[in-house]
Amino acid sequence: MTGASKTVERPRSRPQLVEFARLPYAIYADREAWWPPDVENEIDLICGRSALSDHLEIEPFCVRVDSRLCARVSAIVNHRYIDHWKENVGQLIHFEALPKCGDAVVAMLEAAIGWLRKRGMTAVRSGFAAFLDYPYAIDNYRALPSFLLRSNPDYYHCYFKNAGFETEKGQLDYTAAMTPAILDRYQGMISAAEHAGVQIRSWREFGYLAATDAWTDITNIAFARHWAWNPVARSEVRPMLASMWDTPVADLSMIAVFSGRPVGAVFSVPDMSLTLASVRRGVRLAPERGGGTRGALINVGVIDEARSRGIARAMAARSFLEMSRRSMRYAGYTLVLDDNWPSRRTAESLGAQVTANFVTYRRELASVGAGARAPGRS
Repeated sequence: MTGASKTVERPRSRPQLVEFARLPYAIYADREAWWPPDVENEIDLICGRSALSDHLEIEPFCVRVDSRLCARVSAIVNHRYIDHWKENVGQLIHFEALPKCGDAVVAMLEAAIGWLRKRGMTAVRSGFAAFLDYPYAIDNYRALPSFLLRSNPDYYHCYFKNAGFETEKGQLDYTAAMTPAILDRYQGMISAAEHAGVQIRSWREFGYLAATDAWTDITNIAFARHWAWNPVARSEVRPMLASMWDTPVADLSMIAVFSGRPVGAVFSVPDMSLTLASVRRGVRLAPERGGGTRGALINVGVIDEARSRGIARAMAARSFLEMSRRSMRYAGYTLVLDDNWPSRRTAESLGAQVTANFVTYRRELASVGAGARAPGRS
């Protein structure tokens, strides 16, 4: 960086936004396997064309060193999060950066933070935002992570620490090896729930669109006080999930019914690595990482009054059994907060072990005045 010129920019034109969205291709080009971004989806989000856009203010930032794009980030004011939690926390998503450009990255982050500060934010988070962002890996840096999760370079942590961020939360990714013994245990978990009057139905059995609505409602209730979550709407979830109705998602995802109403929900996906991951020719993924052999439970929720009946465990067990019937040998249980001990115990009861660790960062900003609230959108 000595003697280099750095310029922080706000991309606006279509070519600039495409360059912004494609920066990960430069960062992960030497990886044997990685999850490429959905370029058009990112551009639509930035341009206000996403199903989530009604609740967001968003501004992209990037930085160049001697005209070369070396880092990017998007600053977000999520009004729905602020209304739900009553705290003015801005969010930084889309962060990616090349190595050996620390001063430039910090300058870019400061510009994005300044934009958030002007909008009344008193803190900034990076590494978790519902449907928008996921945490930063702190191990397994070069292995293909579970679907949706990061395998960012290790130097990202230095960038955030140099920009004044602190670790806010840790998260875990679990993996279960589906041996004959554990599969037998899963059947027992399902039978115990059924004996207690709980029905476990796949989304296909329940009715796919009705199941997506039930998942939305149950998740909003079960996660109402879950750290960093904010409510989502049926009108957002349906377009995101509707296209999966004729895929294994409909058979791997579950709804629990008790006393005639839905009380629990699981969203699970098959191994996406064969269709969505970029895998170098000739590379064989470890079976517990992908290659058609690792499904993933993305989300599990049970409403308060139905808890302590083994419902979460039974839904996960049925989901994992369905994965096994489709020749998947491993099941992911993703993503669990370090301090969410009930969920961690559920994972362990399913025979899963911690196989990856992640963190979310936060930086407190100078006070903008006692009782300040985020201003309305202009």
